[in-house]
This record gives sequence, C-alpha cells and structure tokens, in this order.
Amino acid sequence: MKLKFLGFALLTLLLFFSCDDTTDKIGWEILPSKDMVATYTTDFEVMSETVMADSVYARSLTAYLGRFSDPEFGYYDASFITELTTSENYLFPEVYKYDEATKTGTGRLVSDKCENVFLRISYNKNTNNTKGFFGDSVTACRISAYELNGQWLADRKSKGRFYRYTNIDVDKYYDKEDLVGSTAYTAHDFSSTSSDNENYIDIQMDKERGDKILKLNREHPEYFKDSESFINHVTPGFYLTTDYGDGTIIYVNRVILYMGLNLYATDSLGVALKKKVTDDKGKEGSDSTYYAVQYLFSSTPEVIQANKFTYSEKLTEKINDPDNTYIKSPAGVFTALTIPYDEIYQTLGNDTLNAVKLSLTNYPDVSPYEISMETPSKVLLIRKKDLKEFFETNSLPDNITSYQVSHNATETNKYVFNNIANLVTITMREKNKAKEEAGASWNAEREAKWVDENKLLVVPVVVDTYTASGGTTTVVGTTHDLKPTYARLVGGKGTTDGKLNNPIQLEVTHTRFGSN
Repeated sequence: MKLKFLGFALLTLLLFFSCDDTTDKIGWEILPSKDMVATYTTDFEVMSETVMADSVYARSLTAYLGRFSDPEFGYYDASFITELTTSENYLFPEVYKYDEATKTGTGRLVSDKCENVFLRISYNKNTNNTKGFFGDSVTACRISAYELNGQWLADRKSKGRFYRYTNIDVDKYYDKEDLVGSTAYTAHDFSSTSSDNENYIDIQMDKERGDKILKLNREHPEYFKDSESFINHVTPGFYLTTDYGDGTIIYVNRVILYMGLNLYATDSLGVALKKKVTDDKGKEGSDSTYYAVQYLFSSTPEVIQANKFTYSEKLTEKINDPDNTYIKSPAGVFTALTIPYDEIYQTLGNDTLNAVKLSLTNYPDVSPYEISMETPSKVLLIRKKDLKEFFETNSLPDNITSYQVSHNATETNKYVFNNIANLVTITMREKNKAKEEAGASWNAEREAKWVDENKLLVVPVVVDTYTASGGTTTVVGTTHDLKPTYARLVGGKGTTDGKLNNPIQLEVTHTRFGSN
C-alpha cells in the first residue's frame, strides 16, 4: 500500500466533491466547520486470476458454426439449434383445375408433389464493414443437419430460457440416426456474385420431407396458423453442426427452408397458358409450366435459436498460469479480481472516497500464426454475484455496480476504469451489514463465500447502440461477445515470499479531515 499527499482544501471542496455522484463517504457524516481537508491517493494491490466461464447467456440473433483450433487455447466447436417460423395461416397453392363452364382455372400446382427441398444457411461475406466469418476462408468443412425430437418440444415449454446458455445439452434433442442432410463447404462461397454480400450453404433434403409438409398443409391447415403451431406439429426445428474441418467459424444470419414446386403459367383469369405452336400444321403445344423455388419457413427473432460451444481441455491450462490472466470469448475464460475491501476499509474508513481507478494492461498480440484472434474491443466489469441477473434481464452498465470500457489499443494497450468508487463503497457497506447481521455466526467459510461472490469479473461484451436522427447515440443493450477474441493481461496470483509477483494497482483518491 502506498499513500501520496495531494494537498489541502477548504471544507467547501468536500461539499463540491459530495455533489459528485461518483463520490461517497465511508466514515464521518458531520464535521466541525473549522476542519480542513487534505486529499491523498493510496495504492492497494489487487490479486487477479483466470476463471472458467463455463457458459454464458447468449441473447443473439447470430448463430455460430464451425471449429477453430490454435496452439494457445486448443480447439472450440460452435453449433446451434434453430426453430423455423411460418407466416400466419400459410397455404400452398392448390393443384390446378380448369372449369369448362366458366372457362376459368383455379390453383397453380401441377401436382401435390415437392420437386426439391433444402435448408439454406445464410451469412455475410467478409468486407470492410462486416464480418461474416472468422478464420481460413478456403478450409474444407462439412455441415450436417438433424431434425429436433419430442424431448426438445417438451423442454422448451417447461424449462424456461435454459436454451440461452451456451452449455445446452444438445445431444438429447436430436437423433443421430435422423440425418436430414449434409454438405461440404468453404467459408468463401465461390458461387455467389461479387455484388451479393451474402454467402450461402445449401443442405439438400429428401423430397419426401417436402411432400410431408405439403400433405400436412392440405389436411391440417391449422398447423400453419402461427409459428407455435408449426413448431409443435410440422417440424420442431433443426440442429446444425460441423463434423469435418477445422479453421473456420461462420456467423449465421438465418436459416431458411426452401421448397421447389412445378407450377402452371396462367393468364389473368387463371387459365393455363399454352406453349407455342409445335409443328407446321399449327398444332397447339401443351400447357406451360415452370419450376419455382419458394422461400417458405425461416429462423427469426420470434423463435428460438440456441448456440452451443465446447472447448478442449487445453483451455484449462490458462487457469493454472500464475503470472498472467486471460479473457477469451465466446464463453471461454474471464479474469477475476479480488479487491482488498477489508484493507481499504481499515485504512480509509474515516475518509471520503473521491475516485477509485483500476487499469488492466494487456500484452500486445505478437502471435506468429497466420490467423489469430483479435483483442476484445469492449469489456464489462461486474461482481460475480451480479453477472447472471445482469445478462438475463438485459441490463445496462450503471456505473454503480457495473462498468463498461473500450480497449485503448493505440496509446496504452489498457482497459481503464477511471472511477469505480461507487462499487467499492457499496460493496464494503454490504459486507459490514452482512457481518453485523450474522454476528458470531460469521466464520471463515462465510468469509470465503463472500469473497468469491464479490470478485470482479472482466467479461468481453458487445454494446448495442441506437443513433437518433439528431445524432445522439444511446446504449440499448449489452451482450456477451460470441465472436473469437482473447487478451493476455498483466497480473496473476503467483507469489514470491508471500507477495504477489504481478499485482494490479488500485489507485484510490480520498479526502481526509484534520484540525487547524
């Protein structure tokens, strides 16, 4: 601990500080007006460590698919579950019928048969403005699709939003024998044109699946009245995973079920048009037909999409690194900080905290590998006990118990939290109250539990903003970053002769009263 004297000020300076919403008093509330004020900074050492994220609450419209490995962290796999929605009361065209009496026709289909059915996985190309995938664009991969089963239908109704967490047990929600289809692909889609910003992966399905959908639509149109009916009676959805290839993660925008049908070309009265004359005697040709692929059922924000991430055991090696800490997304590891609340209270219990500054320095990325992960651009600082509720309730950083900052890569290579005085003061008060209420029952076990729950986690996040017409930008959401990122931070819990090897400095600016 180091204390630095900054200077004296009149009591009016304290009154000025007290009006600041980042200032709080630990000790005295009423002081004689003759007292003077001295301002100091005191440094406290913070222990940091790497902890497993296990899983995160993934509220995202993007699905992630693929496998990526690197020597530092090992591999991670990304797969996902998706449901599909239908437009309200959707009906397929009827089979064509011609009425001689009225000379009009009804319906468009040549027959109640599906000519083609496939799932399309859509994602962006990598451009200057968007990222549609991470990794090697030409690595050969294979994607497989499986239809979800009845267990999924049961659990999605009875278990709340369990599917939001990235450790969802997907194995019980599909049958490995019920393979819908599979296809090889590379992240760079060589079939799309340069003007098209979307890439596609098409998974061909048996036409019988399309025939089944047509038949259900004829016999049970109520199954297509809304998305919930469609999911429960037509198809629960699909599980998509890669079972071959390593080096690419694609960022899926949507999954669409397309069906190809043969249709009659008709005039304004619904009469089937004839083909051109087929011989020199003027014999009329047969009815004109054409093949059409229709975009029918799609993943949307209104139905469930669930991301699943799994890691190799190599990731756990980072937890045992004594002289560094790490943050890695998606759902990988966080850095946890143990703030010395008791030491701060014992040292500054009669002072006013004006500012508490926390700086986290990351080592520059000097990866020798051709493809490496970027440094997280934004991180959230939050108490471990508040993490779950923060993301489940779509909360925003309040600069009281949660703080969000951007990485300063150009100047300091740091994440700097300029003032977390509110969090430090509130947490100390909560502990004092808990100990007072517990009395003699406060023991070493309760102390250890409290310390663990109140560790500060450094979490990679994505911040969603809205810019009004006047140019004002407002933060509207904070979600876990699900793209591949990582940073190695200066710190760690390693010690020599009982002292931390790489302590993080917590700089506390505080006001102290003294008599003339």
